[in-house]
Amino acid sequence: MATYVDRVLKQDILLSLDPGRDDCLYRVRRISSGVNRVVYVTITNLNIIPEEKRTYGPSVIKELSKLSEWSGDWTTLRVYMDGDRIRCETDAFQPHALPEEHVLERYPKYDIFSFDVRRSVNHRVSEVVYGGRTAFLKIARFPFELPLLIREVEAYHRLAESDVAPKLIGYVFEESPDRVVGFLVESVEGRVANVADFEECSKALEKLHNLVVHGDLCRYNIIITTNGPKFIDFEHSTPITEAENGLVDDEKQSLAEKLVDESGAGRPWDMN
Repeated sequence: MATYVDRVLKQDILLSLDPGRDDCLYRVRRISSGVNRVVYVTITNLNIIPEEKRTYGPSVIKELSKLSEWSGDWTTLRVYMDGDRIRCETDAFQPHALPEEHVLERYPKYDIFSFDVRRSVNHRVSEVVYGGRTAFLKIARFPFELPLLIREVEAYHRLAESDVAPKLIGYVFEESPDRVVGFLVESVEGRVANVADFEECSKALEKLHNLVVHGDLCRYNIIITTNGPKFIDFEHSTPITEAENGLVDDEKQSLAEKLVDESGAGRPWDMN
């Protein structure tokens, strides 16, 4: 049983959640004696946590802390029903990480808790302060998001020498440098593209297509800077060497339509 001192020195904060039809995934920041950890919880039966308490951070933590295993030393926790009893299985699955073959030695690694967060752009993207400058942090919160992260990291690797995309600064890890869960990319100053930018966006897209097909073009993924258009958000990209016939032409032909689109598709949370 946790002592009073343990409770004072330990704090749990819900960072992320992904509610499904039958289960719910939680990502929790655990601060213990000044040390930051991230633990993962899978609830395999939604009845374990009442619906009204399932998505509000403090309520989630309050419910989870009722589990006898909650205060233990574990990284992943599977919570399930055994008849009418709630059971827990500690470290039954490994925390996710970007596979080593997608992590290049020339890029540094940063602790995810070493940044000051300025704002959240969406569930996976935050603007942070890095070395006195702003940058964007993007992560895979849970294992099912790793394929998207891999696609984007590989795109930034390919675009390292290109002038039509921001530069990859480095990788981001949780707890240990061998568990990379995201990346840091330089901030791009500028405005969202519109139809008046078609000509220069078209030229920039030609350059991009020398290396990758974007895969998710929208006006919010093209930033007009003093140095020309910059493309962002490559999680649906395809290496040009793997692009199917017609994919490049389809993307070129869709550019004008994307630049006049006022539906708000692809708009970040904090953009009016």
